[in-house]
Amino acid sequence: GGGLARMHAAAGMTREEAQDSGLRWYEKDGGCCDVQDQVDGKVLATIEQCEEIAGHEFVPFYKKELDLLRREMKTSAADIVIGITHGDPFADNILVNGETGDLSAFIDMEDVCVGPLLFDLTCCAIGCCFSDSEDPDAQKLDMQFFGALLEGYCTNRKLPLFEQEHFIAFMKLTLLCNCCWRFVKFNVQSKRDEVPEEARNSYLELQRRIEYLDNPEAVEKITQVLKKYCP
Repeated sequence: GGGLARMHAAAGMTREEAQDSGLRWYEKDGGCCDVQDQVDGKVLATIEQCEEIAGHEFVPFYKKELDLLRREMKTSAADIVIGITHGDPFADNILVNGETGDLSAFIDMEDVCVGPLLFDLTCCAIGCCFSDSEDPDAQKLDMQFFGALLEGYCTNRKLPLFEQEHFIAFMKLTLLCNCCWRFVKFNVQSKRDEVPEEARNSYLELQRRIEYLDNPEAVEKITQVLKKYCP
């Protein structure tokens, strides 16, 4: 959390400044798990053009969550803090010191861009803080891991009240971007009969996490951890 916050503490940029620095702007150039392609309907069009998955149970789920994603991105546009983001800070893109556990580096920088800092933080939360389980249906946020992430982050960057209030909504939309990427990759862009069933169904793990975040009990626990570490 602390390493991510230190990167986020770098000065914000306008689109022109980002381009001058060779960095992408998330709304026009990609990055942040290509969230703008979700907003613009490009991913939905790709799914709807694939006859092979017509009637798949994921499609109505995706459309419902896509409406929420678009609404949240529109609602937050005026107040969200923009800065340098990694764009995909899942656990497998983070190196740590094997002896101390301290952050050594972020890797896999293909999604780096200037974008919403909250997207990056919530992406890290959904990619690093869920309990490890081989059962996609047994998805649960580890509050100890989540608290440690927030404690490290908020020690280095104060989380604005607006970002605290929209934290869970952004957790859901970052999950949707990654969930949809898995679904499209292994069910639309690849020949389904040539893809292992485990890969085809890998999206379910993240879909279940989205559904978990609709649970009022989970929402209450996350809210309490936010209040504790982000005063």
